[in-house]
Amino acid sequence: MFAGDGQYTQLYRSTDYGDNWVLSANLRPLVFATDSNNIVYAGTHYGLFATTDNGLTWAQNNFLSNIPVSSILIDSANNIYCGTGYYDNGNGVFYSTDGGNNWIQLGLEGKVVLSLAFDSQGNLYAGTKQDGLFKTTDFGQSWTQHKNGLYRKEVFRLKINQQDNIFIGSENEGVFRSTNNGNSFEQIGLPISRVKNIVFSGDSLIITSTPSGVQKYNRLTNMWTNIGLQNVEAVSITKSNYLFVATLDEGLFKSMDLGQTWQLTNLTKDTLMSVYNVLSINNDTLFALTEFNLRISFNGGQSWSIVPINTGFFSRGITANFNTIFVTGYGSTTDILYKSTNFGLSFDSVFSGFSLQPENNLIIAIENGFVFLGDSNIRGIMRSTNEGFSWEQVIFDKNIVSIFARTDGKIFAGSDSIYFSSDFGKTWTSFFQPIGNVNFVSDIKSLADKLYFGTYRTGLYEIEMITSVNYDENNLIKSYHLLQNYPNPFNPLTKIQFTIPKSEIVQIKVYDILGSEIKTLLNEYKQLGTYEVEFDAINLPSGVYFYRMISGSYTETKKMILLR
Repeated sequence: MFAGDGQYTQLYRSTDYGDNWVLSANLRPLVFATDSNNIVYAGTHYGLFATTDNGLTWAQNNFLSNIPVSSILIDSANNIYCGTGYYDNGNGVFYSTDGGNNWIQLGLEGKVVLSLAFDSQGNLYAGTKQDGLFKTTDFGQSWTQHKNGLYRKEVFRLKINQQDNIFIGSENEGVFRSTNNGNSFEQIGLPISRVKNIVFSGDSLIITSTPSGVQKYNRLTNMWTNIGLQNVEAVSITKSNYLFVATLDEGLFKSMDLGQTWQLTNLTKDTLMSVYNVLSINNDTLFALTEFNLRISFNGGQSWSIVPINTGFFSRGITANFNTIFVTGYGSTTDILYKSTNFGLSFDSVFSGFSLQPENNLIIAIENGFVFLGDSNIRGIMRSTNEGFSWEQVIFDKNIVSIFARTDGKIFAGSDSIYFSSDFGKTWTSFFQPIGNVNFVSDIKSLADKLYFGTYRTGLYEIEMITSVNYDENNLIKSYHLLQNYPNPFNPLTKIQFTIPKSEIVQIKVYDILGSEIKTLLNEYKQLGTYEVEFDAINLPSGVYFYRMISGSYTETKKMILLR
C-alpha cells in the first residue's frame, strides 16, 4: 500500500494494511496504478516512476521525466495511458505498449489532463483542468469536448461504471453525473464547500450561496441544482421570489424566476470590483454593500445611489427591522455600527470602540428592540435591548460568525459549535457540536421544524429544531469519542477533538512509530463535554505518529501522519 498527497516530497508504503508506514521515496506522488505483473507506477510532479520490488526502489521513466503525470490508466493488456500536467505544463495524453520504453502521443496537446477512464466500448475519456471532458472513439485521432452541465471546466476525477454512467469529481464544485455518454451532466448533491448564506422559497426550496455558484435544493425531490453564477458572496430573496445575488467579480445579479435566467443590474464589474452583501426589502428596494460604500436602489437595481456614512470601508453586516436599518463599517473612525430610522436615507453611529474584521462580522435586529452584533475581534456577541442605545456582551471568548434570531426569543449563534438562547440572548448554551471538521458555522436558518446551518468547509446540514435551552450539549453526550485529527496528513499543526460523557481526568499523549512517548497534550480534569487540543510537530521529522486518549476506563488510540 502506498500513500502521498502530492504536496510534499515523501512517498510512504505499508505492508500491513496501513497499520505501519515507512518512507519509500522522496517523490511528490499524484496518482498510482498497478499492472497485472504487479509493477506499480507512480505519477509524480517529476514524471513517471515504477517499482518492481514493492517500493524498495523506484526507477524514473526516461521519456516522461520532465513533466507532471497526474493520471495513469492501465488496460487489460498492460498498455499504459498517462495524462500530463498538474497546475500547468500539460501536454495531453501519452500511450505505451511496452512498459514505458516507447510512447505515442494521443492528442490534447497543451492541455492538462487530470483523469482518464474507458467506457465499456473502449472509448477513452480525458478530464482536463480548464477545458472540461474530452472523448475519443478513434484512439486519439480526434477528440470531442463534452461540457454541457459542467458549470466549471475542471474535471479533477473521472469514473465510469458498468452501465457507462460517467461521474466527475471537481475540487470545489461537487460531483456531476452523465447517463448519456457525456452529452449532458447533472449535479449530484451539494459541493463540499463553504455555504455563505441560506434563504428559502416557500416550504420546498432551499437556496444557498457558495463559491461555485447559487445552489438550489428541492426538499420534495431531494435534488440539488446549480443555478448559475460564480464566486457568490450572498443571496437575498423577496416575498415574490425575486433573487438578488452579490458576487465578488461580476457585480450584483437579479432573477425573477428563481434562477432560470439572470439579469446583471447596474452594479457591475465596470462600476466597482465586488459586492459583498445584498439586502432586498422588496422587489424594488435594495441595499448593496461594496468595498467602499453602501448603495441603495429603489427600482430593482436599475439605478443606485451612494448612502453617505462617515466610514472608510464597509463590512459584511446589514440587517433590517421594518424601517430601521443597521449596517457595519470600519476604517476611518472607531465607529463600527450605524443605524437608520428613515429607511436608509441617513445613518447615525450607535456603536464604537472595536476594530472589525471586514470578512467576519454580522448584525441581526428583531422586534422588541433587540439587536445582536458579532465579530471575531469582539470574541463573542454584543446585545442591545433598545435598538442600539446601550450594549452588553452576552457571549465571551468565542469567534461568532453567524447569528439567527426568531421573533419568539430563540436565538442561534454559530462558531465551532452552535449556541442557543431561549430568552432573547440573555443566557446561552452550546447545544450542538457538528460532526467532522466543519471549521465554523457560517449561517443558520430555520424552516418548519428543521434547523439548517451552513459551514465554511463541509456544506449544508439539517437537524431537528429545539424548543428549550435544556436541550444542551451535555444531553447529547452519551459515550466517549476520540475523533480523527484534522488535517491528516498535517504539517506541522493538527487538531484533535474528543468527547467525554462524565467529568474526570483526561490524558492525551503522542507516540512515535516505535511506541516512545513524544508529548503530553493534555492531563487535567475536564467536565463532561466536547473539547479540542492542538498538536504542534514543528520539531519532529516526517512519519507516522499515534495519539492515545485515556479517561477513566476508556482508552483509544488513533494514527496520524506528519508530511513535510
